Amino acid sequence: MDKIKLICFDMDDTLISQNSWYILNTTLGITQEEDQQMYTDYERGRLTYANWVHKILEIYKKRGSVSKKTIESALLKYELKVGTTEIIDYLQNKGYKIALISGSFDIVVDSVAKKLNIDLKKANTSFVFDEDNNLVNIDSAGDEKTAKLKHLESFCNKLGIQVSECVCVGDGANDIEMFRATQHGITFEDSPIKEEAWKVVPDISGLKDIL
Repeated sequence: MDKIKLICFDMDDTLISQNSWYILNTTLGITQEEDQQMYTDYERGRLTYANWVHKILEIYKKRGSVSKKTIESALLKYELKVGTTEIIDYLQNKGYKIALISGSFDIVVDSVAKKLNIDLKKANTSFVFDEDNNLVNIDSAGDEKTAKLKHLESFCNKLGIQVSECVCVGDGANDIEMFRATQHGITFEDSPIKEEAWKVVPDISGLKDIL
């Protein structure tokens, strides 16, 4: 596709098999029921995104000391989805720029980007540790739906291209604004956002049929 210059990927459940937030939450003492309740409260407007993140941080701290080592151990056990390395190599060899934009954490985003040789990367969330490497705060760029689009626009400005010259590959509600802005959203057959997508593929290898 001649007009497409940049392929932007979501990370959780797109390039890797895990949901990083869920993995960390359950590792640090948040129950599955609590995790689901907070997400539901956010989706229904009972929690702002900032309050949601703050509530998670409070629970982390209440249920024990949270060290950088513990967080890294949980987050860096991810597995790349089958075919991920091959499709990234394929797209890069065809001359596409590749970006990784995630609502997840910088620790895992940086690791995945390095493993896949992706220079353009942005995590919406980062950790602040004290001098003893214990967690003191979680920094967020804000609501993932709008923040991810802003990150994409920033990459486009850096590259001197239009948002319409991008394809976005993702599977979640926080990818919808990017799908709408680019009009080139690609998702998977088991995704809940198929109605927002430009194309639907069975798995990540299906990108070869489009790009």
